[in-house]
Amino acid sequence: MLEQDVRVAHQEDRIRRFSVFDRVEHWLQVITFVALAFTGLIQKWPEAGFSQWAISALGSIETTRVIHRVFATMLLLAVVYHLFTAGKRIFVNRAPRTMLPSMSDARAVWTSVRFHFGRNQEPPVQGRFTWEEKIEYWAIVWGTLVMTVTGFMLWNPIATARFLPGQFIPAAKAAHGGEALLAVLAILVWHFYHVHLRHFNTSIFTGYMSRREMAKEHALELAAIEAGKFDPPPMEVTEARRRRFVPAYSVVAGALLVGIYFFVTFEDTAIQTIQPPEDVLVFVPAPTPTVPLVTTTAGTSAETTTTTESTTSTTGATGSDSWTTTIEPMFSATCGACHRGSSGFAGLDLSSYETAVAGGTSGPGIVPGDPDSSVIYQRQEAGGHAGQLTNAELATLRAWIEAGAPETPADAGGEDGSASGSTWDGTFGALLADDCGSCHGAGALGGLNVTSYALAVEGGNSGPGIVPGDANASEIYTKQAAGGHPGMLSDDQIAELATWIDAGAPEK
Repeated sequence: MLEQDVRVAHQEDRIRRFSVFDRVEHWLQVITFVALAFTGLIQKWPEAGFSQWAISALGSIETTRVIHRVFATMLLLAVVYHLFTAGKRIFVNRAPRTMLPSMSDARAVWTSVRFHFGRNQEPPVQGRFTWEEKIEYWAIVWGTLVMTVTGFMLWNPIATARFLPGQFIPAAKAAHGGEALLAVLAILVWHFYHVHLRHFNTSIFTGYMSRREMAKEHALELAAIEAGKFDPPPMEVTEARRRRFVPAYSVVAGALLVGIYFFVTFEDTAIQTIQPPEDVLVFVPAPTPTVPLVTTTAGTSAETTTTTESTTSTTGATGSDSWTTTIEPMFSATCGACHRGSSGFAGLDLSSYETAVAGGTSGPGIVPGDPDSSVIYQRQEAGGHAGQLTNAELATLRAWIEAGAPETPADAGGEDGSASGSTWDGTFGALLADDCGSCHGAGALGGLNVTSYALAVEGGNSGPGIVPGDANASEIYTKQAAGGHPGMLSDDQIAELATWIDAGAPEK
């Protein structure tokens, strides 16, 4: 009998605060948040040692992206579920809208400030949700809205570029990463302090809070409960409200689920990361041995022996290798997805000769004449890079830097300085790779790949890219001439492109 009385007294000392639906929703939010934060931040700083380890542990950067998108979809589904739980409380149970900010919250903020500075003897008396909890809730609502909008822009960049200028896409990337970092810091500092350090709140685990805790944290709600203000309405009233709520919610939820489906399947535009090719043994002929050359001077009995040496060159830069003809196209195909523009990883931008030489946060990218002091060569020589050059390409890079890292064939002392004229090798190969390679490189958006002359001529889904002798039939020119393209050439470059195509689009 005594044990039964203790159990009853224990139950009466607890106030039910969260239902099973509330707790399920909380843990769904925890799981999706942690997974999104983890897979998102390692993509934001992929050069960090921990990020490279984590991406490798998950399988690859592509697997990391897939995991991030799966949990992003789960977050959207959690929003649909939250609308159900919130709607049920408001429209069926007629619960007070205690999460909405009010003037009493402003007074509570002021009282809290005075209390923490010793100007008030007691903290503010608050209701079901404190002003700290309301700030956190509406921060999540705002953050979810920002992440959804910017996430759609990043997931569907081509659709975004149809309605907005191309600059909105890198802006969305910056906002997406910044909001993610802000959310993580808010959880670690604000939420962790108020729920785990200031006092350990177990109500989200058990659903209940002790009367003593309620009197301290939510005194106004406790008083309302004890006064009978939160007593449930009659069953028949609740059932009538439920019959009206469920069909209305089903329509809204159905529309949202259709929207999520289109969000996820609208377009497939992620640039696929190309795995480094396997190293193969390349045959390199041995140097030709020294051969004595004997010549006889006519009319004399003396013989003059002249020794000459013949050698065979190995893989490396030729006399005409330069940034425009060799190195830039090589970087565009292998490194352009990560190191392009002002937002390039580690501050490294390989879209131009000047920015490549300047390098990024780790030091100068190229030091002409000194490959061992050039960060780009150092990273590639170490191996294991996300965009790893082949051994032959690495040898070409080293030989080019040792030769002074010439920007053009004329600088390299090649036999033909005309490569800077209107040809694919001299002008348009590097130009299109620079302006268009981030989308029409390895990822080949729209089926168009401009990393080689043959692929650019072949074109993509819209037709041939280059029709020698007919600029108006060439999709690359017509898209540029129409304007509004994410990667736009200047007017002078577009005019030069038309002239080059009409002249037969010479490759060399």
